[in-house]
Amino acid sequence: MEQKEDRRITMTKRMLKNALTDMLKEKDIYHISIRELCERADVNRTTFYKHYGSQFELLDDMETDLLDRTAKMITEDTDNSGSSVEKILAFFEKDIEFVRLLINSNVDPEFPQKIFSMTVIKNSLKKRKPKTLKNENEYINRFVLFGAYELVKSWLNKEERESPKEMAEIIVRLFVLNFSE
Repeated sequence: MEQKEDRRITMTKRMLKNALTDMLKEKDIYHISIRELCERADVNRTTFYKHYGSQFELLDDMETDLLDRTAKMITEDTDNSGSSVEKILAFFEKDIEFVRLLINSNVDPEFPQKIFSMTVIKNSLKKRKPKTLKNENEYINRFVLFGAYELVKSWLNKEERESPKEMAEIIVRLFVLNFSE
């Protein structure tokens, strides 16, 4: 049985994550010291080191949480209705500052690759696309995934953006147009 994390630990981690997100708007992760991060979060350095070994480990924890929750939403879309796309967009919109930092590659240039190497995304794509020539699969996957990534990136960076539902409909419609037989 999975044990719940102590509320104080959860709160401390949230404060550190919020502080890192704020600091990443000002400078890149290589120029953020643990001392500055702890001061911003109002957390003792010893406490920081109980949970993380570095600012990179904290960032990785934040990315992993985002990717895990994204995978869960895709997995829950059992009827392939595209409702997972809407849920993911709404989730991204709730944490828009951090997601913008990641999506715009200001923080981790490897993040797009982390998203697209997720098994759940590859499997979801395989279920929805028609049979193709062996050589085409890799190219089609990259075209669709990076195209959707760029759409989400543009959408997140707009001040007056469509609702998550409207954007999900656009993405699903484009996917259907590309893969209708």
